[in-house]
Amino acid sequence: MSYRKQAGAIASLNLGLTVAVLAATGCALVIFGCVFEARWQLDLMHAGGRAALDAYTDRVASHQLSFAAFLVESVTGRCYARSALLQGVGFWFIFVIAPVVAGFVGFVRWASARERRAYQQLRLAVAH
Repeated sequence: MSYRKQAGAIASLNLGLTVAVLAATGCALVIFGCVFEARWQLDLMHAGGRAALDAYTDRVASHQLSFAAFLVESVTGRCYARSALLQGVGFWFIFVIAPVVAGFVGFVRWASARERRAYQQLRLAVAH
């Protein structure tokens, strides 16, 4: 395998690992947010009883949002759920940051490959 092919394979592996790490970080944040929410509800039930927990869950349920609105409101602090920030940041990692990074790196690789092809064609034209 030539050096250029090895470098391309390593770059592809690095891109895949970067996107996988970003997505895994997002998944971990979402899971941690769910655990935090469950713990918060358990503490609320112990401290305030079933009525306090019902009041909290009714308030959170009354604030139903679309997924895009949840993404925006979770990082602005307008969601009623206690763990909305953690879950929102996790979903941002999974559905926004990882695809943007993959698209940007893919575009840069495509542009550099196109430039290399144009340079090789120009070099061959000069040689003839």
